[in-house]
Amino acid sequence: MTARARLLAAAILLAVALSGCGLVPGTAGGPPESAYTQAEAYAPMEAAAAEAAAALPDFPGFERRLWSESPCSHNGVDDESYTAIEIEYRFDLEDSESALVREDYVDALRDHWTGLGYRIGRDEATELEDRTDYSLVAEREDGIDLWYWVAGYVVLRVQSGCVPVSDPSEVEYVPPIGDIEPGGEHDLVSTYFPDGIPTEQ
Repeated sequence: MTARARLLAAAILLAVALSGCGLVPGTAGGPPESAYTQAEAYAPMEAAAAEAAAALPDFPGFERRLWSESPCSHNGVDDESYTAIEIEYRFDLEDSESALVREDYVDALRDHWTGLGYRIGRDEATELEDRTDYSLVAEREDGIDLWYWVAGYVVLRVQSGCVPVSDPSEVEYVPPIGDIEPGGEHDLVSTYFPDGIPTEQ
């Protein structure tokens, strides 16, 4: 292989790694197969968050929930037929500063997710001048990842990876966990329900 060919191959591999979605064998840069469509993913993602919260001793509840999305790109080009969903649950600042949430919960979730057979894809501690931050990521076989991120605030994120986009009308409301009021000011999902959050569900 010539030097030019080696550089080209390395560039392609880097683009794939940074895209968040890999190549499907036999396709020209398509997204990987997904266990869910966008509309199908919210319920198992919320169930994963609920399962994680249930494993936390003396759980104080979350401050807010947020649904959001980010583009899926392949070879540097956004693919509008796919999206990456993220559900974020955030502790309030007081709880985020507690040793229970910052330290004990990292250990509890590591043990819990390992016990469920999830792969720990990241387990890092960052020493700062006045605190230690953590990043713990568990990967499930269905493509859903769970990320416990400890910084100024502490958040639990659930990520879908790249999933096929659904018609907005197919996205169903899933009530939040952790003492957040469904449809309340801290239930940040109104973008998905322009006619009002259907809390009666």
